[in-house]
Formats: sequence, structure tokens, C-alpha cells
Amino acid sequence: MRRTIITIRTYSFYLFLMGSGMMIMPNFLLSIFGFAETKEIWIRVLGLFTFTTGFYYFYSSLHKQEAFFKATIYGRIFFFVVTLAFVLLFQQSLMLALIGSVDLIGAIWTYSTLRKNHSKGLLKL
Repeated sequence: MRRTIITIRTYSFYLFLMGSGMMIMPNFLLSIFGFAETKEIWIRVLGLFTFTTGFYYFYSSLHKQEAFFKATIYGRIFFFVVTLAFVLLFQQSLMLALIGSVDLIGAIWTYSTLRKNHSKGLLKL
């Protein structure tokens, strides 16, 4: 279970970092990913949501919330699929799919650690 907790906690730090970036210096972050600068508040609101979601991941890692760990696998895969669909359907930058791929990689990492626990008889998926 320790390795699974590490995957979730690592992802929480990613969410804290991305959320902080979107709230504090959104145009710098947008420029890194090749997106247009904005003066709209929505990127900061998205940053607030992202940062807040990081709390859920971090807290669940502290309390070994296995059901949450499993749910994040489906949610992060869904996020990747939708970002990829946005790229394909709305002709958006491939950078958007790259951002989504972080979620996919994290989901695979969490899944693989849960599978190892399952093979040891410690956890049912």
C-alpha cells in the first residue's frame, strides 16, 4: 500500500503546483504550454479548483483511502480521453493532450501499484 500512497501523494503535489501556477501566474503557465494569454478570471478559478482537488488527494493518501485511490484511476483516464478528444474534435494544440497524459501516466502508476497489492492478496480491485 505504501507505493500506492506515494503515487497519490505525488499527484497531489502536481495538483498543488499546477493550481498555484494558474492562480498566481496564469499567463506564465499558459505560455509554457503554448496557449494564449488571458485576462479572464476563469484560469485562476480553475487553478483554485485544481489546488483544492490536491487537498483531496493528499488527505486520502494520509488516511489510506483505497476506494478513492481506485476512483482516481478512472477519473484520470477519463481526463486524458477528454483532453485527447478536445484536441481531435476542436483542433486544439497537442499540448493539451500532453497535459492530459500526465493524468494517464499517474493513473497507470497507481493502477500498477494496486495490482501488485492485489497479487499479494492485500487488496481486491
